[in-house]
This record gives sequence, structure tokens and C-alpha cells, in this order.
Amino acid sequence: MRRQILVMFAALAAIVMLSGLRAQAQDDVGRKLYDPNEPGSVLVFPKFVRGTVAAGVPATEIEISAHCPRDLQPCAVPGTSVRLMGHWVCPGDASGLCRENNFIFTTTVEGTVSFSTEASSVGVNFSTVKVPAPPCPEGYLIVWAVDTRNRPIRFDGLVGDAVVRWNGHAAGAYKAIAIQAAAPGGTGTLITTAGANVLVFDGLDNHYAAVTGTVMGTVKYDTLTPAADAPVTTTLTLLTLDILSNRSNDTVFTDIDFYDSNENVLSESLNYTCWSETALSSIDSSLTRDFMTRKGFFVSLDAITDHPVSQLGLIDTQECPGSAGCTENVPVTSGNNPTVVNHYAYRTDDDSVPVPTTFVGP
Repeated sequence: MRRQILVMFAALAAIVMLSGLRAQAQDDVGRKLYDPNEPGSVLVFPKFVRGTVAAGVPATEIEISAHCPRDLQPCAVPGTSVRLMGHWVCPGDASGLCRENNFIFTTTVEGTVSFSTEASSVGVNFSTVKVPAPPCPEGYLIVWAVDTRNRPIRFDGLVGDAVVRWNGHAAGAYKAIAIQAAAPGGTGTLITTAGANVLVFDGLDNHYAAVTGTVMGTVKYDTLTPAADAPVTTTLTLLTLDILSNRSNDTVFTDIDFYDSNENVLSESLNYTCWSETALSSIDSSLTRDFMTRKGFFVSLDAITDHPVSQLGLIDTQECPGSAGCTENVPVTSGNNPTVVNHYAYRTDDDSVPVPTTFVGP
């Protein structure tokens, strides 16, 4: 009898699970998922760092180009103006407030703009456009195409990258995350918002493509032991697009499994508000080369507040061969991090499961 009851409960559990999967699959039908490797109408730069490494040389340089969208090719008039809205987004303070400021600038089809975090005028600090400084030492940048009335539009032609410098001889770069429009119309079609500066990333018609809530990637584990490629510090940057700019935000909780090269797993968790960057060995003192092997793999299991939220990420590694440790000093000055020799960063991957997301700008 007990066996029959157990079998019955197992069957019920399987039915419930399958029902949930079917509901999820049905809910995902018709949702367009972003492709970070295709030009988009939105660009997300997961990490900026304030400061300069030398006179006029910024710690972070943003570069954005606008390619002729596919539906307009061949472009009859290269040089057509493209209007863009940018938002510097800060991590949450003790009350959960995520500060943000915005700005508008233009480029052209097949043109390129560059600017830094140092509130410089054109021609200063590597800037071709005038951009204000972020209101915090580090965080993320989001940029999207707008019309002359600053309404979001479809322009799936934006690509970009960021260069991050720690001193006069160590720099790294990463590609921006591109998010396409889900609007069925052509270039210039208005994106339906949920209010002023309220962007909807759910993959449904007239919105933006959906992003995911899971990040994963290969990492190099921390070590302070001198070696040919060590000491090493690897940081994990996480951010969510589900934010209320300049308002109090809920804490994001995410569970993460870290694997060594032999598939042994160490389960951990992180929490943050809007944006965070954490050294692996600060997440858990066992996430080092001595315990986990030199390289391994991680995957986040979820990202939630009181509901699932979007999550994007960046992996950043610094190598400082010698006896000194590798630490990030923010904001950067010409005297910070003099021992950093190699620095490289790359975007995380995802699981292709869309998470409907709302970004509320100021």
C-alpha cells in the first residue's frame, strides 16, 4: 500500500512538473530572444570604471558604431544621423537606491562615436561626443536608439565595445551585449513603452527582445601563489535590467554552481542590487586554484527578487606575476594597480530561456 502511495505521489509530481514545463513553453511561444552577437537597437555595457591612468587617458572608453540595418541595405545614403539615449546605472546603496543619469548623443550610419566616463568635451579624454560623468565610481551603461522626440525606435544596427585600463601597460576589452527590437515593422518603428522611459524586454511584438536570467562561463580561479601567470584575480560582474532608476530596488538573489576541471561542484550564492562585481575568492575562500584547479566552469541557477528577473554578466581576469596581489582600485589613478600585467574580460553565456523584463529610466 505504501509503495502504491509513493508511486501515486511520484506520478502526480511528474504531472505537475510537466504541466509547468508545458506552461512555460506555451508562455515562451512567440517571444523573440536576443542575440548578443547580432547588431541591436539596445546595447548594454556590463562594466565601467571611473578614473584615468595618465593625463587624458581614461580608465574606461566606450565605442559605438552604427551599421546600416538589414531592411535598409544597401544603404543609399551612408551618414544618415542616428540618435541615441544613454544611461549610466549605479549599484544600489544601503537603501537599495540605484542612482542613474542619462544623456543624448548622435552618430551616423557607418559612423563611430567614442567617449569616456570622465565628463569630457569633444576632443578631450578620447571623446568624440559630449557626455556627463556617471554619478558613481563603477556600474553599467545602457544605450538605445531614439527618434527626434526621444522615443525608443527600432534600429538593429548598433554594435559596440568597451576598453578598460588599469595602468599604462595593462588594458582589456569586451563586446557590448546587443538586444534587438521585437517590433514587426522596419527601421524607425516606434517601440511601445509602458510609460516614459519604461522599456519592456519581453520578446513580444512592438517591444524589445527578451533577455535571460541565467549566466554561465569558463573562469580562471584566484590565487596569490606566484607563478608564470599568477597571482590572479577573477571577478564576476552581474547586473539586472529589472530596475527602477533613482528609486529603491529589491535585492536580486542568485544561486551559482562552481565546478573544477574534474566536475566537482561547489554551490554558492550572491545577492546584489542592480549591479555588482565580486572577486571569486570573496564569494567563497575555496574558489581558488589550490582547491578548485586552475580553471573551471560556473552556472547561475536563477535570479530572483520576489519573482524571476533578468541577469547579464561579465568575467574579468587580472594577472599580476610576481609577489604582489591583484586588486582593483576604483576610481583608477596613475598610481593604482601598477603590478597588473595582463587584463582580459569577456561576456557570459546564457541558457536561452527568456525572462520578461522592465527597465524604468529616470
